[in-house]
Amino acid sequence: MKQKNIGSIQMTNLKNSWSICLLLLLVCIGFQACNQQQEGIWVIPVQELNKQEYPDNPDLESMHSLHDEVLYESFKLTEKDSNRFDIVMIPNADGDTIEISSISLMEWVPTIASHLKGDEYLSTIAVVNQEWNRNQIRFDTGDFTIKGANRHNIERVDVARNCLNAYLWEVIMWAEENGTTKPYYHGWFNFPKDLYARLFEARNGVSFEKYAAVLEEWTDPASEKINLSKLRTVVSEQAVAFSNHNQESYPLKGERSRKLKNVLYPKNTTKIQDFLTDKTLYATFSQPGFYNPKDPRKTELSRLSQLEEVLVRKIKPVPATNDSLLEIELVFNNPAKDITTRYYISGIDLAEIPVLDVEQANDGWQNSMGFGNHTFYETYEHAQKHSSLTSPYFAALTDGQGRWLDSHKIGIDGPLMHLDKEGKLHLWILSFERHSFVGHYSFRAD
Repeated sequence: MKQKNIGSIQMTNLKNSWSICLLLLLVCIGFQACNQQQEGIWVIPVQELNKQEYPDNPDLESMHSLHDEVLYESFKLTEKDSNRFDIVMIPNADGDTIEISSISLMEWVPTIASHLKGDEYLSTIAVVNQEWNRNQIRFDTGDFTIKGANRHNIERVDVARNCLNAYLWEVIMWAEENGTTKPYYHGWFNFPKDLYARLFEARNGVSFEKYAAVLEEWTDPASEKINLSKLRTVVSEQAVAFSNHNQESYPLKGERSRKLKNVLYPKNTTKIQDFLTDKTLYATFSQPGFYNPKDPRKTELSRLSQLEEVLVRKIKPVPATNDSLLEIELVFNNPAKDITTRYYISGIDLAEIPVLDVEQANDGWQNSMGFGNHTFYETYEHAQKHSSLTSPYFAALTDGQGRWLDSHKIGIDGPLMHLDKEGKLHLWILSFERHSFVGHYSFRAD
């Protein structure tokens, strides 16, 4: 009888052991499944700056009355498949949850276009210039969903990779108030480093570590000669007559009006030529991404003090897609220092350039300095259709010997262009951070 009881106990213990093992196995499987579910999800804290913390905000006079009261807890990224992601802005308290579904992040990622690969110098300055320039992509009503009452009529959400380093990103919202769309929310967050590196490697087919130093910190590449033949083939070239409008002012509207406070020198000028000196100073852009007049940004704008020649070229981009694209070369001279500066703007499709009056110049086509760059502000749809992988666009400064110059040190951000009713092309030069214009010329380019 005793033996039978022992056997029963042993059998019971064996069953219990199997049960425990099975339970542990199920727990382990569940834990792994939970881990797998959490993989591909990043919940990132966001930071806001109120009016007292950011008194030099260029949107200060135009922002929504509730701007400082709108607070969000985090920016959530959830990976779907094929490098597509859901974005969720998670609010504090009773705010609205914003969702943008199944989008590609690749056009935010600094890119080495296929035709630049094999040229180490061009590859480096391409990714550096893309990282050094703002890439802000907008989502309008219908591109995002709102979970909540939307009491404040949110109409637009932008996600930006700013120009400071690889991980400093922003999210900005606009809402309707009294019939006007106004800046409603602005938050800063750190993009996940592991995800950034993975996206960079998937985009470019090279190790992120190869370029990490120049993307994570503002490290200046050496000034070396650019191999222009890697970028385009010249079909024809002509020197054209031009009008120099630098003795005139520029329209103080839109971004130029909002950022006038960030022009530290010259003050109260009435002509563009006054900016074309090394004395010109602007408020710098400081981490995590705000304008700081206490740290003035020096310039070398005397390099652009005198325009000597305008060359207009018909070019065939590399890889060849269209032989009717435009390249403009501006040749500047500083007679006091005997310095030549060449400004190339290439891969331009005149069909994309709007016809505007000078007073509407702020609505012109614009882009940043670099190779394959996206424009500063664009819709998600536009970004997808104008991929930096295949873009023929480039804008670069060189010295008289063809060596690349850092446009930020000189004090320019890129070109802005429009046509007038007579068919002349107006080329404006945007200053550092687009605070002002530092050049305006017109000529025939057709």
